[in-house]
Amino acid sequence: MSSLDRIVFARRQSPDWEALARDHEAGQLVDPVRYMPPPEVPGFPPDLPLCIRTWNNVFPVNFFRCRAILKRISEDCLGPIGPSVLMSADRLSELAAIVGDQRFFLFFFDDDDWFAPDIFARLTSLDLERCEIAVFPLVRFGNDIITFVREGQPARVVVGAPRRARFRYYTNNYALSAKIAFSDHAPHLRDHILGSRYGDRLDLGDTWFDAVISATNKTPCAGSSIRELPADPVMYREAILRYADNLRRVDLPLDAEWMAAPLRETSRLFDAF
Repeated sequence: MSSLDRIVFARRQSPDWEALARDHEAGQLVDPVRYMPPPEVPGFPPDLPLCIRTWNNVFPVNFFRCRAILKRISEDCLGPIGPSVLMSADRLSELAAIVGDQRFFLFFFDDDDWFAPDIFARLTSLDLERCEIAVFPLVRFGNDIITFVREGQPARVVVGAPRRARFRYYTNNYALSAKIAFSDHAPHLRDHILGSRYGDRLDLGDTWFDAVISATNKTPCAGSSIRELPADPVMYREAILRYADNLRRVDLPLDAEWMAAPLRETSRLFDAF
């Protein structure tokens, strides 16, 4: 009998990129308060508004439009998934009312992350009965294409080169059982970096599953990447073109062919640069 009735996808902070793009394209000034992340979230440059202004002055597709398209690609990945619910991660207090008595696992994710369209079938084939936190290999696309794998754990499917995971959790490769999702641990696990530190400190138990069910895309407009733009926009443009070319050259194993469609869409976006 399946130990899963539904998957809950809890999206972390996600500005209304479409509205921001429309306002910018209409010539309106965009107040940074509409997109700045909370100060406690790691990985974002303190001068993010300057980075975005530089992007918009240099590149043919404005930053907000890029992010809106990447968000739509992420949402397209969620479309074919079976029994699931999409919610904002800041609504965790409403989780019980949303899921009722259904058996579920909860994934936190960012608005440019991808999930396999058959993730429900992949999860129900696993023994999740006694699992509190499930952890999986994670494919990351970027200037380097790698698959994060925990040291000493198996990885049957690898896209690009395997790399030892430095963090306990990555952006969308871990899932919380109902027990953990309803516990005091859940808010501390929302961000993967802060959650990894929290999990290490408390030595939280988790279970590794050798199944590629998600991917993350470190695009040139990711918060952790764009900090390099103001120093040398010309070099950054060259890096964008290399990134797009890199995506076209990916050799996907059969079990990861679901990534081909979002890869094509992403490559098409950055080809415009």
